[in-house]
Amino acid sequence: MRCRHLLCAGLAVLLLWGGGGAWATGSAWAQGTDRAAGTVLAQFEEARALAVDPRERLYVADAGRSVVGIFEADGTRRAVLGGAGTRPGTFDTPSAIDPTNGQVLLVADTYNGRVQRLSTEGQYLESLPVGQTGRRAAGEWTFQDGGGGASVQGDGRPIGVARDDEGAVFVLDSRNRQVWKWSDVGQAQAVVSGRGGRLQDPVALALGPDRRLYVADAGREAVLIYDAVGTFRRRVPGLAPAAVQALAVHRGRLWIVCPHRVLAWDRREGVVAEHTVDLGEPLVDVAAYQDRVYLLTETRLLRRPAW
Repeated sequence: MRCRHLLCAGLAVLLLWGGGGAWATGSAWAQGTDRAAGTVLAQFEEARALAVDPRERLYVADAGRSVVGIFEADGTRRAVLGGAGTRPGTFDTPSAIDPTNGQVLLVADTYNGRVQRLSTEGQYLESLPVGQTGRRAAGEWTFQDGGGGASVQGDGRPIGVARDDEGAVFVLDSRNRQVWKWSDVGQAQAVVSGRGGRLQDPVALALGPDRRLYVADAGREAVLIYDAVGTFRRRVPGLAPAAVQALAVHRGRLWIVCPHRVLAWDRREGVVAEHTVDLGEPLVDVAAYQDRVYLLTETRLLRRPAW
């Protein structure tokens, strides 16, 4: 797994696991250790990302097998998509997923240099080459259908993907140190780039309320906030050394996932909670649905009651 050195410990996350700490707001924030790991739902070789759709179906990107697994809330495996390869519908180290509205799945197919769009039944729909291809410049890419089984690839390394309510797709390209935006009418542009040191070593992306972009940058040791057109707003304050594994947004608050803790940060209140989680191996990602929280390590998916 890619090394992700980043400041992380002064933001609080909305994680008040049942029995693990008390709720507080503002500068006094909840803190505790999660000793009840939860129920193991599935196992993996090298899981990288977790997401949940409106029907509480769970999606896990397993980079070790180059597949995306789809599970019901009780851990029943519904489907396994992909497999190692370069052709449409196959993956090389998938690192991020967005199930959007539960009908279409976006997969950051990292070492194939593309984002693939698939149905949740596994039907390949189209691809977005990230970075330069042999035929077009990075600023001109559009979704391509991979007709005739041809592979669609760019030289970028997409490690984050998120779609907003207006249909725009945002992609974090770690190799070119950029965030790309692909609009619902086929226009593409780099909204955040590495020029001038804006991004140095980006490792995670999340899309928040009012279309705010959150980017964890290990090189700058910060979580940076941009608007949807790429204007820098500010950095999330109060960080301390740790490794950021993932970013997520739940109920308007930013979750910062570190190897052994999850922090929640509110735009108005700042850090609101911190929870230390001891699972015997580092956390990779976290997702929540109503009164349940799902925890992902490289090898396990677990469910436990929400905080």
